Amino acid sequence: MKINRRTMLGGSIGALAALRGMPAIAQSGPLRIGCITTLSGAAGILGKPQLLGMEIAAKKLNAQGGILGRQIEIVARDDQSTPNTAVAAVRELAGDGVNIFAGVLSSPVALAISGIAEEMNCFLLNAASHGNNLTHQDFHKNYFRLTDYSAMRISAVARLMAERYPQVTKWGAIIPDAEIGRSTIATFKARLPKYYREINKTEVTIDEPVVVKFGATDFRNAISTLLSSGVEGVFVGVGGGDEVGFVQQAGQLGLGAQAKVFVTSGSDFQVAKALGRRLPENYWSGHHWYFGAYPDNPVAKDVLQQYVEQTGDKFPDGFVGMGYTAIAAVAAAAAKSNDLSTAALIGALEGLSFDSVKGKLTIRAEDHQAITDVNYVKLSPDDSEMGWKVADFYKADGTDLVGPATPGVAIKFD
Repeated sequence: MKINRRTMLGGSIGALAALRGMPAIAQSGPLRIGCITTLSGAAGILGKPQLLGMEIAAKKLNAQGGILGRQIEIVARDDQSTPNTAVAAVRELAGDGVNIFAGVLSSPVALAISGIAEEMNCFLLNAASHGNNLTHQDFHKNYFRLTDYSAMRISAVARLMAERYPQVTKWGAIIPDAEIGRSTIATFKARLPKYYREINKTEVTIDEPVVVKFGATDFRNAISTLLSSGVEGVFVGVGGGDEVGFVQQAGQLGLGAQAKVFVTSGSDFQVAKALGRRLPENYWSGHHWYFGAYPDNPVAKDVLQQYVEQTGDKFPDGFVGMGYTAIAAVAAAAAKSNDLSTAALIGALEGLSFDSVKGKLTIRAEDHQAITDVNYVKLSPDDSEMGWKVADFYKADGTDLVGPATPGVAIKFD
């Protein structure tokens, strides 16, 4: 076989593209977007709605012609809440030409993916993980967060507690032994006393948190500790199936009756759907998106309608809205760049503003953190067929909660 310069150059480009996880020539087939999320285990009840939101977005965009003329295909992989599993999935899909990834629930999983994204010439649109570190000391340029995060959400609920429950001054907490637990309790400890002093001129005490393993099923010892300390308010940092189990056992063992208010970092409607009228009173759940806070938002209305038509359920979790938002971000960035390469899309995402389920969302260029609202919903037991209701909600503007951009530097609380 005669080998000329063109043959050698073409072979070199093809080899380089394979090494970088990208096709050698532009694709004209479906635009494959990797959904990395938890679809099994206790957190599967959160990952499945996230995937559904992406699929709703893809279906709508495909009916409009796709993204830059290419139909969208969502390729899902179960990360099992394990960094190694997630990294293996990203490497597999990147090796097959996928350069856009979205989803992820767990902060360690998000960190692991962001750590290899540049090497694999891909990027991650994180639609849930709340670890403060991800856009601060552990920031990577191929990582974007489209939701609020711990410093924003917990600051918002700390202010809410000071406004609504000035008489509740003794607090306890339960958190998982994971980055999300450390991020949430650090913010809660910094912000709750601050807002009580500013708003109520009173002091609060926050006991050392009870720390449990991620995926725990027996919370009796943790509940006993909280009961014996006489707490009036409980911060719940565990999520998903863990949160369901904790709240159920708290009701059985008397903590639900003792505590005057519960606040959670957020499992949206999952606890209410699982427990119904066994919910405690004054249960405030953090939501990635609460549709009821955006009755006039056309994007939110459309997503709600599509969700109800597909599931028959009238209460979509916020993970649905954030999954949708991730795909909407890709479409908006592609429209801005007219190019689906990794470098072009990253450049387009930096500073991007687009319409989302929570209104106008802006991705800050410096640290790739979304500036967006924070949503909390008060869920209460009632005598309806569902056994629960939305009793109230709280929407906080994220502009004054997001804090300064400090990529590469740990967050500091004043």
